[in-house]
Amino acid sequence: MPLDLSLIIHEYVRKMLDDASVGMKAFLLDEFTMSVVSAAFTQTELLQMEVFLVEKLRPSQAKKMQHLKALCFVRPTEENVTLVVEYMKRQTFGGYYIFFSHIVKEPLLQRLAEGDQNEAVLLVQEVFASFVAVDSFLFTFDISNQSSRLALNVKDMESRNESTDKVVEDLASFFLSIKRRPSIRYQGSSQRCREVAEGFWHIAYEQEPELFDFRHNSNAIQLLVLDRMDDPVTPLLSQWTYQAMLHELFGISGNRVRLNVSRYETQDVVISSTSDEFYAKNMYSNYGDLGLAMNKLVDDFQAISKFNKQLDSIEDMQRFVENFPEFRQQSGNVSKHISLMSEMSKFIGENSLMAVSQVEQEIVCGSDRSYAFKGVMGHLNDDKVKPFECLKLVLLFALRYGNEGRHQVDEMIATLSQQDIEYTDAKSLKNTIKLMGQNNRLSDLFADQNFLARASKFVGGLKGDDNVYTQHQPILIQTLESLAKGKMKDVDFPLLSDSHGSKEGKPQQIVVFINGGVTYEEARFVAQINSSGNGLAITLGGTSMVNSAIFVQELLGK
Repeated sequence: MPLDLSLIIHEYVRKMLDDASVGMKAFLLDEFTMSVVSAAFTQTELLQMEVFLVEKLRPSQAKKMQHLKALCFVRPTEENVTLVVEYMKRQTFGGYYIFFSHIVKEPLLQRLAEGDQNEAVLLVQEVFASFVAVDSFLFTFDISNQSSRLALNVKDMESRNESTDKVVEDLASFFLSIKRRPSIRYQGSSQRCREVAEGFWHIAYEQEPELFDFRHNSNAIQLLVLDRMDDPVTPLLSQWTYQAMLHELFGISGNRVRLNVSRYETQDVVISSTSDEFYAKNMYSNYGDLGLAMNKLVDDFQAISKFNKQLDSIEDMQRFVENFPEFRQQSGNVSKHISLMSEMSKFIGENSLMAVSQVEQEIVCGSDRSYAFKGVMGHLNDDKVKPFECLKLVLLFALRYGNEGRHQVDEMIATLSQQDIEYTDAKSLKNTIKLMGQNNRLSDLFADQNFLARASKFVGGLKGDDNVYTQHQPILIQTLESLAKGKMKDVDFPLLSDSHGSKEGKPQQIVVFINGGVTYEEARFVAQINSSGNGLAITLGGTSMVNSAIFVQELLGK
């Protein structure tokens, strides 16, 4: 049975609220748990459960509110415990129910107990809800750009170890939350994947075996730890399906997209596959199909609006009043998606993204180096193409033709270095290209990239997707196909041995974790596999949700 991560988080938060069922409550969250809760609940839902204040834990607190009990849901860190103790010293709230998002160490509990001088703590619990449920099958640990970047650039050993430890702890909490102890595979060519896999194995099988002693189908689930740098192409490409486009063009954070409504004003637009029927139906639709679906949405709404204007009797008026909440919600929904589509179209036109995307696909899926070089240089000398789009083209060309086309890459770098982009001097670009190189990569990024030639029965084709803008397919799909068919080579993807698991057989459930971030494009293909009815359930996660801007910033060390 497929996991429903949104439901799991929903149930954990509801249980916390039920355990603290003391009437009017304040919900104190840190930056991470704020993302966890906001992805699963609306403000209205929380209000219905008597949460009258949602506040981020901070040093300077508001006035005393002794009539409210505080429900604190935070990561078990020294900083958070210090802040909670400060709240208690100031007697800001009438009592404290404290929930830590994963395993809390003894010294932190001791510090909390010592700080509770007024005996204000009513409950302390560990709840294993240390992930953001982006969708029912998709999660992230919402690790900051800085932490992700340190994971990519491994020169600073102390920072690297801290980043690895954090990922390991979050993975442990994730599997405790879904009540599974998996067998574990990792990408053998990646040192950081090995460290994450072995660190988690140590917790699950040696340090806390009783905590992970789940007797129902634990052996049927397998964790696969991958490195983002094994496929740097996917996050560099322009996106042409609704959800992926929103993240690529504007960024999605906490199920919200921030739009510039004027020069000085921004607006947050909520997008959710659980509460928005149109978005759920069209989140994987390509740009052309999305336009058709948008036209139908507007036409349907206009028909309803026209019908509601015909109020010729008391019965018509009564019907209108009864349906008004739904009508108003639909009106807001239509307006929201029209605004998003309008902003996307404007952005695409102003930045010549369709022309840029054609060259991107030619680089990664074509085989004519001379033709691709001409296309890239044409855009590098085109004032209408933004410098960042030019940078992506150069990086893609260097990935594809860096060996045989070194002189062409040098010419591109020289041209690009004259543009106004930070960290695009020749030395920085060459270092970045070297970092993205083939040295430790398992996959051949550009082997037979023609979409129609290598379309897999495992995934199939999305309707309308076989066009020039969406030819590329993530390497992840080939990896999953090998795993599902039991053809994954242990030399490339070692399986950590344990007392229960076996190297034989095919896993029924797979959790893929990409260290360095996951893309919505990869999520789209995984969603398609999950809905194909082949009996395989895949859960996809990563340190963060990346788009090209985030990925390039991490590569350049910005």
